[in-house]
Amino acid sequence: MMRRILFALALLLLAPSAALAAGQLVISARFNSGGNEFDFGQYTENGGKDKVAIIGIEIRNQRTSVAFDPAEWHSFAALWQQAQSVRSATWQAVGTYKETGTTEAALLTISAGPGVQFTITGNKGPFTFVLLPGDYVRFDAAVKQMASWASP
Repeated sequence: MMRRILFALALLLLAPSAALAAGQLVISARFNSGGNEFDFGQYTENGGKDKVAIIGIEIRNQRTSVAFDPAEWHSFAALWQQAQSVRSATWQAVGTYKETGTTEAALLTISAGPGVQFTITGNKGPFTFVLLPGDYVRFDAAVKQMASWASP
């Protein structure tokens, strides 16, 4: 069941005008930097029983995303916690997360230094978003809100 949901989500985020009759996607937070966009999405099905947390990057009207089973969201939160504590003038590798349960199996790579850099690499190539330090507080709140939403 969850694999079907994750696959459907990947299709939805790749073609945002598509609609999934069975579920609902809500963008819970949006960040903009350098003309690019980073979104937090919450997808639910079966009256909210089935949930998938999503992060997505849009560059020049092209989108890609990574889907997280609720039990996997802590992986993103931990990488974010590590990244926001890095103080460096140059980019330092923080870690990666490999998507599971989808045909694309996108790879999220996080680096930190002059900001926090999120790169999603998948079938459409790499998509990179740089979060500036001035957005850390709001981003942290979005990560925590997603963790609360994803918990059983």
